[in-house]
Amino acid sequence: MPAVTVFVRRLPATATNEHLAEVFSEIGPLKNCFVVRDRETEKCRGFGYVTFSMEDDAQRAIKEVREYEGEKIFVTVAKKKPDDKKKKKKHEPTETKSPAKRTGIKKIKLKARLIIRNLSFKCEDDDLKQIFSEFGTVMEAKIPLKPDGKKRSFAFVQFKNMAEAGKALAAMNLKEIKASPKKKRDPLPSDVNEGRTIFIRNLAFDTDEEGLEEVLLQFGELKYVRVVMSVDTGYSKGCAFAQFKSKEGADKCIAAAAEDEKEFGGIRVDGRRLNVLPAVNREDAVKFKDKKVKTHTGSRNLYLAREGLIRPGSKTAEGVSETDLAKRTRFEELKRAKLKDMNVYVCKTRLCVHNLPKIVDQQKLQKLCFSAAGGKGVRIAECRVMYDKKPICGQVMGKSLGYGFVEFKEHEHALQALRHLNNNPDIFGPQKRPIVEFSLEDGRKLKLKAIRLENSKVRLSCILVSHQCDVLKMSKLNEQLPQLQQHSGKKTGPLSKANAANVVKQEKEQGRQYSGFMTKPEVEHVELKDGKKRPKVLHMPSHRGPKIRKRDKGKQPMVQPKKQKKVPSRKERKGSSFIEKSSMNRKPVSQRSREDVRFDTLVNQYKKKLMGTSNTKTAVKKSKWFC
Repeated sequence: MPAVTVFVRRLPATATNEHLAEVFSEIGPLKNCFVVRDRETEKCRGFGYVTFSMEDDAQRAIKEVREYEGEKIFVTVAKKKPDDKKKKKKHEPTETKSPAKRTGIKKIKLKARLIIRNLSFKCEDDDLKQIFSEFGTVMEAKIPLKPDGKKRSFAFVQFKNMAEAGKALAAMNLKEIKASPKKKRDPLPSDVNEGRTIFIRNLAFDTDEEGLEEVLLQFGELKYVRVVMSVDTGYSKGCAFAQFKSKEGADKCIAAAAEDEKEFGGIRVDGRRLNVLPAVNREDAVKFKDKKVKTHTGSRNLYLAREGLIRPGSKTAEGVSETDLAKRTRFEELKRAKLKDMNVYVCKTRLCVHNLPKIVDQQKLQKLCFSAAGGKGVRIAECRVMYDKKPICGQVMGKSLGYGFVEFKEHEHALQALRHLNNNPDIFGPQKRPIVEFSLEDGRKLKLKAIRLENSKVRLSCILVSHQCDVLKMSKLNEQLPQLQQHSGKKTGPLSKANAANVVKQEKEQGRQYSGFMTKPEVEHVELKDGKKRPKVLHMPSHRGPKIRKRDKGKQPMVQPKKQKKVPSRKERKGSSFIEKSSMNRKPVSQRSREDVRFDTLVNQYKKKLMGTSNTKTAVKKSKWFC
């Protein structure tokens, strides 16, 4: 945009360039600013000029700047200065050229002149004349020089008339002049035709290149392994390329992957069977892609992630409170972060309802969704409002967390309910509108849930089968009861449930080999002397402890019993022989400590004082040092 100069009038005599620039620089950047001064007094003549870099800033200055140091000023667009440089020519009329001719030459120079940009530094003036002379008479061709003498990257070509200049412009625009020839790159060798590169599909999303390389090394040496990553999410796309150093390794890998799937047939990495094919070049891949017709919208249903989206500033966001808009923005960011995981997908039949009032329970939410989906014919598989785990005093459930889940049997009903409830001000009021979106599901967690459900079904079926077996056994026992009564000669009623259960329990325990020893009650009788009979008394079993089998184990080493130490009696200890033995058993003085030796000497001295030096008394009492 060209620079614009404004003219400032009614400036005071004390005005300066610096202060004037300070006033107008608040509007925008200045290119030039000065005050016109008197040559004699050096004071301002009452006007000045300000040049702005941008035309818009100049227009603003004309409208906004009205004062200078408290005095009113006038700002207008400056007029261009007329050309007063007219030289008086004192030459003879015969030598003077006519003004018409002079004007024509100027027009030719201005209109028939071409500028050539992006010019090669190898080009010369003569080259330009030679090239452009094909289109007409070239009066001048010049390449400007820099101050250091080097060529600039543009040039001027002057033609005789406009028609020739127009021809040259149309023919030579965007053409190369003295350009250096482009180096032709040798085409890179394609290894696809060599059959050493393979394409791998059905990879787990968390499989890395190192883990895949470890599995493929069994078929031969590898040159590289590359997992294809998604540009949008940065995660694996579930496919990869691998190049072997030899064609035999690639053939072995393809053959191993094509084996019939028995128990663990094919090549498996991280629990998934790989689909291995020979790689094709880009041209063939594009052809295959064009032939392939998409019949579905993807297994993750990502197109439903935008259903019900309300962007701030849009028409649908009118009347929505700032709190609800902030919630919607936060939920949208969380949804996008979760969908980066390739195992997470959008469920087509399950809705997530946010911004619920605390009074809304499962029954109210189910009725609300039932009527929103159309009423009759709508089937809701599950409706659940999420509560806090900590219950409130006096109640079973905790506080409502303000959101819930509703699962429909049909996708059409779920879509209809979402479009009716989402952002509807008539449901809970304009300040608390429902935020409804399709729920996100994790495929890994759903698989674990299905496995747990299958295991519980198997356990339940086993319990039912065992219960039916027990009922059949009870019925058989009741059928055999009359025969047992006739055999025993006693009349008893039918077995009660408790007795029958005990009998079944005993029959079960008979078949258990790990339940231990089982006793069998005997009903034999013993005749007494008076001729009466009484039941035989069963004694305790004689065998107990570990069972030792009577067999030859070979010669065992004899274990000699430990000899018990004979403790001497009191009389023996009083005898002199015992005293001598005890004195012999004492440690030598050299081995004993100094304190023990000193203590013994003190004791002996004290004994001598008490006992005296006479030997008339019995020698037995000498062993005692006390009275």
